[in-house]
Amino acid sequence: MCLVYVEAIVTVGHTLIKKNHASVDCSNVHVTGAAGIHFSGCSLPMACSIRHRIDQKALSTQSEIQLRNFKWSDTSALSGLLGDVGTHGHRQWPEGVEGLRFELEYPRVQPQQNLVLADAAGELVGYAIVEPEQNIERSVVGVATAAKKHGEGLAGRLLDWTTERAAEFAPVAHLATREHERDLGEFVESIGWRRVRKYLKLECRPGSSRAAAVIPSGFTLREMMGLDELTELTNLQNQSFSAHFGYSPNTDSEIKARLLAPGSGFDDVLLIRDADDLLVAYCWTQTGEHAGPSFGRIGMTGVLPGAQGHGLGRAVAEAGFNHLLQRGVEVIELDVDSTNAPAIKIYTSLGFVTVSEVDWWEKSL
Repeated sequence: MCLVYVEAIVTVGHTLIKKNHASVDCSNVHVTGAAGIHFSGCSLPMACSIRHRIDQKALSTQSEIQLRNFKWSDTSALSGLLGDVGTHGHRQWPEGVEGLRFELEYPRVQPQQNLVLADAAGELVGYAIVEPEQNIERSVVGVATAAKKHGEGLAGRLLDWTTERAAEFAPVAHLATREHERDLGEFVESIGWRRVRKYLKLECRPGSSRAAAVIPSGFTLREMMGLDELTELTNLQNQSFSAHFGYSPNTDSEIKARLLAPGSGFDDVLLIRDADDLLVAYCWTQTGEHAGPSFGRIGMTGVLPGAQGHGLGRAVAEAGFNHLLQRGVEVIELDVDSTNAPAIKIYTSLGFVTVSEVDWWEKSL
């Protein structure tokens, strides 16, 4: 079957299709230019705009692309594919094979079961991943293709695999799309996904401007000392984010894996304790290299619910900001839920501005 995708409200016979995209079996289509598209029993009016012209060569290419399970020997080729694809979806994949291997070895990923590759005669041209989060009854999925020439055909195949696999773990799947992935966003919406949340990507180029970072009386700030504080940090993070969209509580082993990741260190985590030595707030910072100026990242900032109201959120965020400046970074970035007004207020006061948005989509399985 040959499919043509159209952007319009389309009438097929007496049926009105109200999706942004309609897929029509057009094996015997006759294209009449500006007048529209006609075939037996169906007419697509002039208002329709053809997104993808019928291309038998592209269809043939699709049939040559095999979806297969990931093997550890694919790590280097997958790293190359991710470099070609660029930033996308919900993950910030690390550059280089070593960093990628670490990400794939993260406790809940299990890539040999939950990652498939689109293989075109030995060349990787796409991938799909399912990350089960059964403790909150969802799976996070991601797909990407190396070139637009593969279009929605390959993306559709990858999405079909993710939803089938995700349904084995949870009743709901979530997927993220970035601004430059608008086509993918429109496509998933057309096949039944709905937009449920928006995250903002904020960025600041602080120069030498330090934040006040005033620690309230009765509290002390210091860097994390070692794994003796692991369980405390795990508990604080889980309590701090328990009410946040899509947060899946972490285990000690998962937090430990992040602390021991390449390029990470205990001194990246700033802790605030109260007068009774109870851990009440933290800021987890990260540093690394993009293509360009050195960058730092405020990964997670949290305050124990019972300790809120003392200005600890601002204090620990500003401390993390200054900590990154001391590391010599030129750009600081972070992600924040667009509905989290208190956090946005703190970050904008530090000079952060919105540079892009990420849409989160949901599908019941």
